[in-house]
Amino acid sequence: MSKEQNLKAVPYQDILDVRSELIKLRSWQKSLVYLDEFFDGKVTRNKKDMRMRYYSCQQLYQVFSGDFEQVLKESEEIVARMIQRGKI
Repeated sequence: MSKEQNLKAVPYQDILDVRSELIKLRSWQKSLVYLDEFFDGKVTRNKKDMRMRYYSCQQLYQVFSGDFEQVLKESEEIVARMIQRGKI
């Protein structure tokens, strides 16, 4: 590295904020396995069972989708804040 390069320090709080968002996303990993099992291609002839599975997957997806959008928005705000600090 040359002496002319000016490295910007990332505030520790920003690092913690990004880590927090990643933890939120990671928390979905085990729950989404259920959706993978539902969509594994196995067809059941039991319509009642299929309706129950479909309903639970629908609810799980709706909660995930809302949470994912929120985490994505917060992550984008953190990155924008980090970029803005770099420009000052």
